[in-house]
Amino acid sequence: MSIQLDIPVLFILFNRPRHARRVFDQIRLVQPLDLYVAIDGPRSDRPDDSKQIAECLALLDGIDWPCQVHRLVRNQNLGCKRAVSTAINWFFNQVEMGIILEDDCLPDVTFFSFCRENLLHHQHNPGVMHITGVNFQHGQWHGDGSYFYSKICHVWGWASWRRAWQHYDVEITTYPEFRRQKLVSTLFSDPKVQQYWTEAFDGVFNGQIDTWDYQWCYAIWIHYGLCICPNQNLISNIGFDQDATHTKTDAESTGNNPLQPLTELRHPQFFIENRQATEYSLNKFFRKVATIRQRMDNITTKTGLKTMKKTFKKHLLP
Repeated sequence: MSIQLDIPVLFILFNRPRHARRVFDQIRLVQPLDLYVAIDGPRSDRPDDSKQIAECLALLDGIDWPCQVHRLVRNQNLGCKRAVSTAINWFFNQVEMGIILEDDCLPDVTFFSFCRENLLHHQHNPGVMHITGVNFQHGQWHGDGSYFYSKICHVWGWASWRRAWQHYDVEITTYPEFRRQKLVSTLFSDPKVQQYWTEAFDGVFNGQIDTWDYQWCYAIWIHYGLCICPNQNLISNIGFDQDATHTKTDAESTGNNPLQPLTELRHPQFFIENRQATEYSLNKFFRKVATIRQRMDNITTKTGLKTMKKTFKKHLLP
């Protein structure tokens, strides 16, 4: 970009300064006028956290462009669910639209212009609730534009609007009625996909999964929302390591994917979900957990509960 980015950016940090520095260097290239920085507090049982958090915050000393910096620095650790969801709440309480990057989501520089154009283009289209930067279609190009519409909500580098985020409920309080009416069957026809999402939502609602993103999927789906997905990959997750909260291993080969810069942005002619793309993602990522319900039924010990949590975390959204 030849001029400063006029769309606010939320940069969510924790304890990985090495990854955060690479992401920050990409943010520096577009010089956002407004940068919101949220960082969770140190964990009581991890003495290195305080030092690493301080190193992350020190990155802000490298802001060498005209920029309004807004900070949300936690003194105590809230964990993934609370830290991220409250940071996004804080962000959208102050801005109408914006771009969200976590510390391990490395963007191509054209990711920012892709988000900016679509945020403005779809600003008053309530049917679009989410813009993602990743592409996991493995070379398949969908439709006649630079992006397609899908139910699938990837959160590794994304953008949205206050009008959409207002529907978010971290506790998914309406879920019991959604489950009673078996409404997941109206979203997905494949029983294994239905089972995957039912068990994921069960885990979130019952407090057995410490995450925030399944709830965002739920909010989008119960409000008839669609997501914008690029036909080229604009985000590479660089965080698959033992320091990660959820993505310690990369069984699905979704991390460290090469970036594919956009050379132009063409809007699709029709505002219609690309079901072929949705089905591809569902079949590849969201229909593989078939035995979690039985494992939950057999849990009788604290050790068993920890095992179940690890199983869920392994299958969190890419």
